[in-house]
Amino acid sequence: MARYSFLFSPRWLKYIAMTIIVVIACIFLALWQKDRREQREHEIDTINANYSATPVDIDSILPSTSATLDEEDEWRQVSLTGHYQTSDTVFARNRTVNDKVGYYLVVPFELTSGDTIAIVRGWVAEPDEVPPAPSGEQTINARLQPAQDGSEDKNPDGLIKAIDPARIPGMDSAYDNVYAEAVHTGNGLPDESGLTPLPAPDLDPGNHLSYMLQWFTFGIMIIIAVSISARRERRADDEAAEKVTGDVEYVVIDKAALGAGAKISQPGNRYGRNRLRSASVHGRAEAEEDEYIEDRFRHS
Repeated sequence: MARYSFLFSPRWLKYIAMTIIVVIACIFLALWQKDRREQREHEIDTINANYSATPVDIDSILPSTSATLDEEDEWRQVSLTGHYQTSDTVFARNRTVNDKVGYYLVVPFELTSGDTIAIVRGWVAEPDEVPPAPSGEQTINARLQPAQDGSEDKNPDGLIKAIDPARIPGMDSAYDNVYAEAVHTGNGLPDESGLTPLPAPDLDPGNHLSYMLQWFTFGIMIIIAVSISARRERRADDEAAEKVTGDVEYVVIDKAALGAGAKISQPGNRYGRNRLRSASVHGRAEAEEDEYIEDRFRHS
């Protein structure tokens, strides 16, 4: 562990803290994508179970007009008997069908019980020429959907953005939290009424699984990268220590000899080669001076 003691330095502690934060973020995002995938799979299962199921009475799903639609009952088909209130027709704007932007035709439908539910009859490109709704008592099949929130919408008369029963005129004793999409037969082309049926819901599971795996991979890659960096720094420290301890030479110096005028020779073995060398003699005066110094050195 001593070889990795540098990990406790301020620089490496900062790296480790940043790594932990990033890895936790990657795990959080991966788990979030996992939850999104599970939710989407649940939605697809609900659509597959309810979209083509046999119509039932609306009272078996919504016991009162104030009841909310359970997620398990979305797209359930119900059989409704009553009549359209065509005078209160509105258009839900910015709806796309077959890559064309147009309007959903929304009409209140008064049941024989006296309650009212908003029905999306179909899609039109322009609201100028809308085929009239069938008159008189009708029995229709429709798929239930949770109502949308239109409390913040600001629209001119006759237009809505969210399909919210509270924003649709003529909705007395209305089902407050749901609306229904009329069931059409055919291949998605305009039917005998001139309306284009709404498309089937999308069953694409999305890319949540691949995103989840990517976030997990990013977290693992970050841990591996930091581990490799720590390993490289440890190796660099080991190599530097070997260079410092492997090439040291020791030289023994005689301070007294240096005081007598000797010079240090080039180092050789551990104790030096030709460790001390007398000063060169140049002329008689220098020789006498050297002899005097040596005599003092011997008697000191």
